[in-house]
Amino acid sequence: MSEHLTEIIVFSVLFLLVSGMGFVAARWRRPDNLATLDEWGLGGRSFGAWITWFLVGGDLYTAYTFVAVPALLWGAGATGFFAVPYTIVVYPIVFLVLLRLWSVSHVHGFVTPADFVRARFGSPLLALLIAITGIVAT
Repeated sequence: MSEHLTEIIVFSVLFLLVSGMGFVAARWRRPDNLATLDEWGLGGRSFGAWITWFLVGGDLYTAYTFVAVPALLWGAGATGFFAVPYTIVVYPIVFLVLLRLWSVSHVHGFVTPADFVRARFGSPLLALLIAITGIVAT
């Protein structure tokens, strides 16, 4: 027990800190209601570019770099190392493109990519295919 005391203390302090931040965040900018998908799924579109940068980056870098890249390296060997610089270079570029998508979606009240596609191309069938693709990819 004493040999792991430092790890237990660090874990406990971080656990309490993150838990406390979660409770504070639950009360911060509390919405009027969560009845709309816009409020529930997108935080009422009130995060802004700075917080969204870290939310999307945290999602991408944890899921991709800590799960998929090691699996790729295990399966493909050294050729999988392309993924490390690729991730670092592509993320800021994609984020710049998505800023425009976000601004158009915000103005028109789109919540999903299928909403955007339906309005942009006027095709309910294409919007359905985009929605199905998103569900399958998830």
